[in-house]
Amino acid sequence: MDRTKQRNIIITALVLTAAAVIILITAGFAAKNRDYEPSSWVLKAYGNSVALYNGKEIEAVYGDIVLDNLPPEDVKILENGIAFPTREEAEKAIEDYDG
Repeated sequence: MDRTKQRNIIITALVLTAAAVIILITAGFAAKNRDYEPSSWVLKAYGNSVALYNGKEIEAVYGDIVLDNLPPEDVKILENGIAFPTREEAEKAIEDYDG
């Protein structure tokens, strides 16, 4: 019975150690991503141009992007909106339309 108890203690210790390592690794990745903003940044059609929304607030309007000059598929996508986790990613994506 002593061997069984020892084995169970060792298995429990290994499981707890593995769980602690997983938690610490996850916490490390979460801490690394500090520039993430939980609000949703959305590029969306605004009149005949494109605007960047942060939630319901308009943060920027890109008047030099004219929807009439874009392919119909892009216009449809922008009418529905394209969500991004950060402002930087949204601004990088707008460069594809600003050509």
